[in-house]
Amino acid sequence: MQEGECVKKPLLILIVMMTLSACKTPVVDVQHDPSFTYAAVAQSHFVVGGVVATTEHLDDITRIRFGDLLARVFSEERPELMLIRPGLLLKKTDNESFTRLLDGYRLTGVISEHDVDHVRRAFPAARYLLLSRIEMDHVSQLHDENETDVPDSEEDRRKGEFEQVRVDVSLTTTRQMGATLTIYDLHQHLLAWSGYVSQTVTNSNDSSHTFNKDRRWQEELIDSVVDGLIGLDEEEYPEAPSQTEVLEAIFEGFAENMPTSPKK
Repeated sequence: MQEGECVKKPLLILIVMMTLSACKTPVVDVQHDPSFTYAAVAQSHFVVGGVVATTEHLDDITRIRFGDLLARVFSEERPELMLIRPGLLLKKTDNESFTRLLDGYRLTGVISEHDVDHVRRAFPAARYLLLSRIEMDHVSQLHDENETDVPDSEEDRRKGEFEQVRVDVSLTTTRQMGATLTIYDLHQHLLAWSGYVSQTVTNSNDSSHTFNKDRRWQEELIDSVVDGLIGLDEEEYPEAPSQTEVLEAIFEGFAENMPTSPKK
């Protein structure tokens, strides 16, 4: 019996580790320099530069606001990280340098040594610069409808007599966004870490209506009558989830995938 128990324990540990790993948000196109370890992360300051988008032009206020969201999420998910927010970066540098850094990153997705001179001068002790670029922002709507025959009584159900029909309608509005996170090593002048995460958030309006059947109208019931009675039109769709809501989920995914402390 003892021999059998010894065999099971490693298997159980392996299964638990695989389960924990599977719970992390998937990140694609990961680039990870060997120097970007938990020890380096825990001992270094991160300058959060801001968030840009290739899908639209964001003004500097929005770039900073989304950057603050990025910093807040990382601070909540990884409280050991020492973060410098984009508002402080802008305060300690000039608007032109700040805008040039974000514009260049928006256009190329790359950070060069020349781009970050003002960051290094403002925060000489900071090691990493953290930027994010929104590369997908898609909103879609879906109308789903189901019919269920409904009897007037349990006796009618047993007889197979269904005098009514229930129409269940679900109107959904979905926002799918994808973004890249780039972490640049200000000391070694290299890409420390980067990856891409996408997330989807859906809002829905659900309703259910029951109608008496009429054989003469049966073929037209859903197509003409129900739509008019329920008022199915674009105004009934819920508002799309906000960019902030979806970005928060994306940033949580990035934070989950930062280097963690080695298991003791």
